[in-house]
Amino acid sequence: MVIKPWSQRGFSLIEMMIALTVGTFLVLGVSQIYINNKRSFLFQQGQTGNRNNAQLIFQVLDRQLARTGFRANIRHQGSLQAAFPKINAAVDLADGISCPTFDAGVTFGATTDGIQNPSGVCIRYQGAVDGKDLDCLGNVIPRVNPNTGGNVLIKLRYKAGDIPGDGTLRCTVWSERDGILTAKGSEVLVQGLQDLRWSISPKTDAPAVRYAALLNTREALPSEVASNTATNWQTLTGLQIADADRPMQILQSTVTLRNLAL
Repeated sequence: MVIKPWSQRGFSLIEMMIALTVGTFLVLGVSQIYINNKRSFLFQQGQTGNRNNAQLIFQVLDRQLARTGFRANIRHQGSLQAAFPKINAAVDLADGISCPTFDAGVTFGATTDGIQNPSGVCIRYQGAVDGKDLDCLGNVIPRVNPNTGGNVLIKLRYKAGDIPGDGTLRCTVWSERDGILTAKGSEVLVQGLQDLRWSISPKTDAPAVRYAALLNTREALPSEVASNTATNWQTLTGLQIADADRPMQILQSTVTLRNLAL
């Protein structure tokens, strides 16, 4: 069978224009779905990172703060003054932020960089007599003698980052013996912070520390999910967040320093 040339037909110009138009809309639709799904995934990934960091901050700060003033053997140490002698200010050459001078019996204080809004707190406590307690860096707290656990001084400090969500929580440790401090090390324990504020209760019969942290994932893209976190943080602290369209989460906790209660 021979097909004559005049009987061969293709797409007309109108048909091609319609096909291109429909194809363009399909590509745009699929692309928008992909972009929305990616944004949603990154937002959820950012919030997961914030929740993980929040849990880590809880574990670190609540555990360490609750140990403030702990004495290994209160039968042989009838007072805080007996367990914790006076020590001079602990100078941290790494960041220039020091712990204050502690008089005998004093086991808690703010860092020396500000009274109204210090970047960190310093606490003193002892390790258990069995020598199995660890400090915040994972070091074994040395046992001084059978009746006294090893004395340690710990600084927990927030340091702001150069970009939003790049702040860190760092722990610095000194060991004490006969009123002399020896530096044991310093490490970043938590990343992904935009701000952290400390509030110290003035009550002597029920001393407590309250902290509020703002977690912000810097890697996540902006999301259309509405959030009032930045507004709530401004109400809480007075600080206005410039980059408020990222996944953020507020963490608050109050820790009673039960070892110091009268």
